[in-house]
Amino acid sequence: MTKEETGFKKTIRDQPWDFKTKNEYEEVTLRMQPYVHMHYRHKYDGKDFDIYDPRYTKLKSSDWEAFRDPKKFWYTTYVNNRKKMAEETENAFNYAKELGVIENLSPLWVDALRELYTPLRHLEYGESVQMQYVIRYSLGTAIEQCATYQAFDKIGRAQWITQWAINMEEHHGDFLKAGKEVLLTEPAFQLLRGYVEDVLVTDDWAEVLVATNLTLDLLLGNLMYREFNKEAVKQGDTHLSLLNLVIGKQLDWSRDWAVSLLGMLAKDEAESRWDYLKAMGYEDWEGDYRWGRIMSDPRETPEETQTNLEIIQEWVEKWYPKAYEAVLALAPLFEKNGVEINLQETLKKIEEEHIVPVYKKHKLPLKQYEIAIN
Repeated sequence: MTKEETGFKKTIRDQPWDFKTKNEYEEVTLRMQPYVHMHYRHKYDGKDFDIYDPRYTKLKSSDWEAFRDPKKFWYTTYVNNRKKMAEETENAFNYAKELGVIENLSPLWVDALRELYTPLRHLEYGESVQMQYVIRYSLGTAIEQCATYQAFDKIGRAQWITQWAINMEEHHGDFLKAGKEVLLTEPAFQLLRGYVEDVLVTDDWAEVLVATNLTLDLLLGNLMYREFNKEAVKQGDTHLSLLNLVIGKQLDWSRDWAVSLLGMLAKDEAESRWDYLKAMGYEDWEGDYRWGRIMSDPRETPEETQTNLEIIQEWVEKWYPKAYEAVLALAPLFEKNGVEINLQETLKKIEEEHIVPVYKKHKLPLKQYEIAIN
């Protein structure tokens, strides 16, 4: 059967959407957020910004509504997808209990998990809190929607790791309190703890995405949920390894949506953080949001002399070396607990396999670690 006989023709749209071709994801997502004619203004932070204001990030966009989630998640599709993941995790835990996997783990491996894996629940929770900041201050419902689902994923992972630790406590003594104590007092974890605390006080919502999705989650996430998982398989620890397989699927999506967004913005040639008003049909808008007052030229803001690509590059060069050093600082704990992972070699492998290709695909700037710290 020829292509003509099938009657199917794939058309490539010249614009993000139009009324003839938009799909269900776009139907329920686009143009929900207001951009002008706000009812009130923030007072508590002293910035005198609107409730949805482009000045909450340095990055500029010609059209904040142009972004699309690669998975096209909206509420129903996201919930259905994550429901399946939750069932996979629950089944994995139940099977591990029925098969006696947990009680038969070696004491050395159990100690390694207590010190290396349990503290991750606190780091995931910390990142979920700041992702709620992204939810609040980002522009465009498609972006806010992705951040919302990622915040759910992260707090869900914190809860899964907590549930996993409770299962471990039934046979191997304290895990939850011990994991918290490791995070607070173990020298090897202090750079990671400090990193997440620095993310928590980062004002620019787009910079938060660089510091988490494009750096720490790629380095620590691929280390602990993928490379470390190979050791779990060697130990016959299906209780942990199947959980990590599920988490890996979430990591791939959080990487993909953030890098797609930042890749789009890196190519955007908008000159002002107010350029998007043209795409919304407000090209001749004479006032800002303050009921007719004329706004000053936004190009007077110093950072707007930079391109988006230059701003993103600054953020990557600020956060990537810090994330790398923080993860590498875990090496003494790997050695102490007899985990057969050379952390420096493994992180370079993660760079080559999981990080460099992603940055190159979306034409984002990345200096690999040795270059970045010199």
